[in-house]
Amino acid sequence: MEGSAKGISGSKTPATGTAVSSKGKTFISDEVVSIIARIAAEQVEGVHQIGDSSLRGMFSRLGRSPGIDSDVGLKEAAVDVDIVVDYGYPIKILADELRRSIIESVEYMTGRKVVEVNIHVIDVYIPKTEKVSKRELE
Repeated sequence: MEGSAKGISGSKTPATGTAVSSKGKTFISDEVVSIIARIAAEQVEGVHQIGDSSLRGMFSRLGRSPGIDSDVGLKEAAVDVDIVVDYGYPIKILADELRRSIIESVEYMTGRKVVEVNIHVIDVYIPKTEKVSKRELE
C-alpha cells in the first residue's frame, strides 16, 4: 500500500494520535482508525472486498487490518484503502460514497478531522454465471 496517509500534522507518539486536554491525554492508535474505516467501508454497496484476500491471513496474524492504512495525529487523520468493486457499480460514485462514509465514521468516533481518504481500486469482481444449456432453455 502506498504511504500517502503518512505525514499528518501535529506531534504524536509512534502509531498513535494523542489528544491533550486539561485533564489528560487520549491516545488513538492508527489501527483503531483502520478498524473504524473498515467497518464504514463494508457498509457501502458495491464494495466487494477490502484489500487483497491473499494477504488477509498474514495481516490478521500480525493484528493489522489488511487493505487499510491510517495515520492519526493530534487533530487530524488520513486513510488509504484498497478495494475490489462489484462489476456494474460506477467507480466514481462508489468512491465518493465510500469516502463520505469513512470520513463521517472516523470523525464522529475519534473527534479527529479526516484530511484525506485515498481510495485505490485494485480489482473488479465479476460474478461467475452459470452456463445454461439449450435444453434447459426449452
